[in-house]
Amino acid sequence: MTPVTTERTRTPRTTTLPPILPLALIVGVSPFATDMYIPALPAIAHDLGTSPGAVQLSLTAFLVAFAVGQLLAGPVSDGIGRRPLMLVGTAVFALASIGCALAPDVLVLVVARVLQGLAGAAGAVAGRAMVSDVVGGPRMAKVFGTLAAINAIGPVVAPLAGGAVLTVGTWRLMFVVLAVLGAVFFGAVVVRFHETLPHASRGGVGFGANWARIRELMAIPRFRAYVLTGVLSTIGFFAYIATSSFVFQTEFGFSEGLYTLVFATNASMMIITTLVFRRVVGRFSEDALLSFGLALGTLGAVGVLTSALLGLGAVAVWVSLAVVTAAWGFVLPAAMTRTQHVGAVHPGTAAALQGGLTFGLGGLGTPLAGALGGTALAMGSVMAVLMAAAVVVQVVATRRGRNAS
Repeated sequence: MTPVTTERTRTPRTTTLPPILPLALIVGVSPFATDMYIPALPAIAHDLGTSPGAVQLSLTAFLVAFAVGQLLAGPVSDGIGRRPLMLVGTAVFALASIGCALAPDVLVLVVARVLQGLAGAAGAVAGRAMVSDVVGGPRMAKVFGTLAAINAIGPVVAPLAGGAVLTVGTWRLMFVVLAVLGAVFFGAVVVRFHETLPHASRGGVGFGANWARIRELMAIPRFRAYVLTGVLSTIGFFAYIATSSFVFQTEFGFSEGLYTLVFATNASMMIITTLVFRRVVGRFSEDALLSFGLALGTLGAVGVLTSALLGLGAVAVWVSLAVVTAAWGFVLPAAMTRTQHVGAVHPGTAAALQGGLTFGLGGLGTPLAGALGGTALAMGSVMAVLMAAAVVVQVVATRRGRNAS
């Protein structure tokens, strides 16, 4: 089949959208499965008699599996439907969480975390595709804005929940909590989630059919541009996630509690701006809001870099990072909406490429800033360069799109 090189759209079906809260939690399960158990990493290493690096491998294993799982599950969902993947994903997530809780050694823990990541990815990518199946236009953007707002709460709540669990039990209890969440998600899918992809709209199943869907979408120039924009900006954002704790605690001497306040404040900015996005998306185009968010994020990243170069101190870096996270409240839902719109002919595959590639390649920001020294200067440099590059890609692609039309 010859790849299609122009944007194709599909009229959304008149299917009822699944309940928004469980849908958002399934789509945004990653923060709960990662941030929740981070406070317990030293305890896990001690209990399993292994090194901190070996335990950290369980975190890496989940993140890699979550990225790869989206790339695998998205095209499959276009072939068999969304609900089967949601059912399998939530059930396996619960079982894998039990495996983590019962792990006798670090090897079993890592294997269980891989299964947990693959299962979480299946539910996440199928959930985003469900939105594209049911709604379109400004309403799609509002729904993705709602999902982003709820998901933004995860990085704030998850570490606090993990710390609370540690006050009443061991690290194994955290995975029991995740298993219960998985079981609740499974029950919600069984009772409340209906299939959103009609049989007539489903493609073939198998490697060849899946690869054909991927090639068809990647042949669309605007789709490629959105994916590249997402990858570049996410590398910059992940540099903040991975490096900020070292910057504030080691370089600026903040306590763990004060750093938690920094992180929570910045995450709260993202919650606020995603709510603003929902209010203004009908008045401004998603492309305009995406461009604004990328530009604002670049401004904040340059602020971090400038503050580090001039030695302006922790507060200036904190404020600049708050601007970056605030910008993400525009970037995330706008990027999701535009990618799903341009790739509407294969929503599951579009969600897989957008989520899998940005999440997987975006993870390069984790070691990059650390390799450069893990300082505010290194963090600001990586963020500013990559987010500015994302702005350039977005501006060039938008102009070419206008000229082509």
